[in-house]
Amino acid sequence: MAETPKILAYLGGIFAIIAGLVSLATAVPLGSHLLEAAGVIEEPIITGSIVRLLGVVGIIGGVAAAYFAREENGQYVIAGGVLGLLAPCVLSILAIIGGYMMLKKGEAS
Repeated sequence: MAETPKILAYLGGIFAIIAGLVSLATAVPLGSHLLEAAGVIEEPIITGSIVRLLGVVGIIGGVAAAYFAREENGQYVIAGGVLGLLAPCVLSILAIIGGYMMLKKGEAS
């Protein structure tokens, strides 16, 4: 149980990095690729240079979440998870949950 916050923070950071790299490389969010492959949508809602910029922000947030998970600093993990949400990557919410759990574990000690 003690490692659960770190695992969640690492996973959230990794997912944010992957989503940021996809956004940066294709100028289309990862979620749009998945929805298009499933046949849910025909055209992505948002494309272009703004998605690439958000991809860079998502990569930075993912790296921050993963790094500060190693340091067990919950406040910075939460900040990295929030930046990861801008990738856009919904799964970076795992980093926010892991950071919150780190903060609660720190208060209980």
